[in-house]
Amino acid sequence: MSKRNTSRPSTSARPKIPKEPPDDKGSLDAILGKLEQLRGRPAIVYWTTDLARLSVAAELPIYDQLRTLGENDGIDLVLCTNGGDTEAPWRLTSILREFSKNLAVLVPYRATSAGTVLALGADEIVMTPLSTLGPIDPSRTHPLLPRREGAIDAEPVSVQDMRHAMQFIKEAANSNDRGTTPYTPGALAKIFTALFDKIHPLAIGAIEQSYALAKLVAKRCLETHMTGSDDAKKISKIVDTLCDGYKSHAYHISRREAREIGLKVSDASADVDAALTEILKFYKSRTVGPFGESTAVGSKTRLQIAWVDSTRLKFRCEQEAIIEKNDDLSRGADGWMAY
Repeated sequence: MSKRNTSRPSTSARPKIPKEPPDDKGSLDAILGKLEQLRGRPAIVYWTTDLARLSVAAELPIYDQLRTLGENDGIDLVLCTNGGDTEAPWRLTSILREFSKNLAVLVPYRATSAGTVLALGADEIVMTPLSTLGPIDPSRTHPLLPRREGAIDAEPVSVQDMRHAMQFIKEAANSNDRGTTPYTPGALAKIFTALFDKIHPLAIGAIEQSYALAKLVAKRCLETHMTGSDDAKKISKIVDTLCDGYKSHAYHISRREAREIGLKVSDASADVDAALTEILKFYKSRTVGPFGESTAVGSKTRLQIAWVDSTRLKFRCEQEAIIEKNDDLSRGADGWMAY
């Protein structure tokens, strides 16, 4: 998990902060036990809230889960995330495949962006009518990118936004369509000067590097199970579609469309659908926090922003926070712990 300081307004006043979250492990074990019985294989949940990112930092709790299980013919990873670090999916896929001959990713709700890339590393992606995947074009922060007034961190820039802007300039510069005159060298120089006033050339290079890395990681994940002689072209088509084929990073890819792209998607049976819906409702209702000793301004508190759970072991990612005026929280470092 990244260690960033951000401010997140509270939606309501907090007259009392519980010291610890409620113990709901028994309820979770019952739900996961039902899913494992239906699928006939062990399941691990990797769940991130909107406050967390899919991250390489999750490799340690996932590794502990896998070591406890030992090698298996098949493992289910129940995944819900809005995305995260570009490099993380390949690392997590590699670890999971060390312990499982067959890997399935089950999507109760959303596995978008880097979550979709992680799903690409599975032999099977199990989806319900509610499940969605998403485009895998990354966003990138860089010290030389613009900052909003008063912000500590630079604003992330979408790789696709940057590429489309450059493509638009290129096409407009060479176009005679509709009777327009191509840009003169002087006009082009002014356009690029204005662009570089907003985004440093080195940052543009870093953004392009992120784009190439996203495609490489997706390709590597698919290659773990698409090993046929004619699969290279299929892999390239899938990666190009997910990286370049959508005009919005927020586009939702249904299971039908995912199959049309060429992904190995299976429809969840009615019973598995019901179990995944129970898991979704459980984590959606789980208390994120804050938890602590005091509600006073300046007091330290904790948030729970992600989980790696099974019926055997349970881990959560806790993030430090400080209570500020107007019920704002200043968020700090985070880390994984058993619970």
